[in-house]
Amino acid sequence: MALKSVWMVTFEAIPFAKVGGLAEVPTNLLVPLSKKGIFSAIIMPSHSPVIDPRAEIVERLIEGKKYVFEKTMYKGIHFLRVHSDFLDDSRVYSEDVLLNKVVDLAKALPYILTWASDLGLVEPDILHFHDWHSVVPLLKAKEKRGEDEKPYLVYHVHLLVRRKLDWATIEAAGLRRDWVHKAYLNGKTLHVTLREVFDSVEGFAEKLGLAESDQLITVSKSYLEEDLLGFLGRDVTRRGLVVYNGTDWQYETLIQEVLSIHRDRIEKTVGNTSNRSSLRKYLLLHALGQLPKGEPKIPDEKIKEYILERVAPPFREELKLDPFPFDGPLAITTGRLSRQKGFDTMAEAIEILLREFGEARIIFLVLPVWGGEKYVDVLIELSREYPYNVRVIFGIAPSVYKLSHLAADIFVAPSRWEPFGIMAIEALAAGCPVVGSKVGGLKETVLDIHEHGIKGTGLLVPPDNPYELADAMRNMLAFMEASNQGSLERYHRKIGDEKLLSILEEYLDAGEIIRKNAIDRVSSTFTWEKAADMLLEAYSRLAGPNTKGGV
Repeated sequence: MALKSVWMVTFEAIPFAKVGGLAEVPTNLLVPLSKKGIFSAIIMPSHSPVIDPRAEIVERLIEGKKYVFEKTMYKGIHFLRVHSDFLDDSRVYSEDVLLNKVVDLAKALPYILTWASDLGLVEPDILHFHDWHSVVPLLKAKEKRGEDEKPYLVYHVHLLVRRKLDWATIEAAGLRRDWVHKAYLNGKTLHVTLREVFDSVEGFAEKLGLAESDQLITVSKSYLEEDLLGFLGRDVTRRGLVVYNGTDWQYETLIQEVLSIHRDRIEKTVGNTSNRSSLRKYLLLHALGQLPKGEPKIPDEKIKEYILERVAPPFREELKLDPFPFDGPLAITTGRLSRQKGFDTMAEAIEILLREFGEARIIFLVLPVWGGEKYVDVLIELSREYPYNVRVIFGIAPSVYKLSHLAADIFVAPSRWEPFGIMAIEALAAGCPVVGSKVGGLKETVLDIHEHGIKGTGLLVPPDNPYELADAMRNMLAFMEASNQGSLERYHRKIGDEKLLSILEEYLDAGEIIRKNAIDRVSSTFTWEKAADMLLEAYSRLAGPNTKGGV
């Protein structure tokens, strides 16, 4: 297949809308494709009534309703942001408007395909749909395609949410129950009505996406063979392929970025800018207490007010923080405050850890969202109870985000489930070993030292087990600090892991070796360029006989 044009349909994509990790993927996958000369476009809701005065604008009436199509360029990608009354709502995933957004985007897509040249787009060879919000638009694109072979329809599962659609949403998008077409069900391509497909999959969006697309993609082999197989059934292994996510973080670039911001203050406060121990001391004793105006930023005003009503020292005004009074071995973690991320399990683990390793320091860099109030309360109480050991940054703090990764001795990823885990490869790219749950994509990104020895990049533990997590955190923190100081004697008793002890006894600089492994792991496997190569390989299979069940 001579690939000339790829369009992606998504509800979020940088630089225009970011709620979670999904926003990074469409843009970063398409940048390398654009550089290869492939026309690349992203179709997405506007999520704002504001129109860039530099954008190309086309207005159309669709079924009597006004739509505005706003076309802009970013890093070689053609962005088409679709405006309507619902699509302009700034709440990306609010249940108040979400299904209306789904319907409006679905109604617009066939017309975008029809008017492609008027909108400055090249007709797509591939239409690539991200997560369940794009399934109804996928159906409309398939209806528009009719019996034609192209564009091929690809459905990409980043996070399985088991979302059940009601038939009213399907009808609202203008789809007919008696539409007879080909769909892939139970290992066979069948001629069926849309209502028959819908009933067969019990209205589940992800199952509908699998049945109606020409190919399914997800983000890790473990997620495909465990989570998706368990819910979507055998069809997912017959038609599913893996494309890893990536990162554009590079170690040397990170160092340069951090020093461009902090060099003068580091030299004035701790003197040395050439090693990670100095960065850690500067972060803990100084930078944490000097967040600039506007940081941390919490986009959700409702959850911000909730937090402000509850915080006490070591929090200060506007959620700024007191610095730590002392330096110490540092663990960090990042992510959205939700049950998935397991921060409540980590909080329990920290209480256990600090009984035996009181010099440990822990920083949470977390994005609070409404619905996660329970986890806000847990972290506020934890920081109040352990003011010498725990700090929580609620919200976005660019001034210390990358600094924290370079200063940390370990990164903790306590997720209950994790399709891929971009946060883990960001940590690895910064040379930070990962202590993570043995779930999903983390099993593929993190090389467990117990299995890989001195070639490993971290430790993996069972999810939702605070005791195992506490042991792994203590062992890895002590391991890294012994290596940092070039002395095993002080930390020998803190390391209860014979494998780690034997490695340190043989290689006292094992910490630096593990850090280098982490950096090399990302540069060799988890860049966006590598991910784009995997994507092109997946696309190339669409012309083959085993991937066209839905065509």
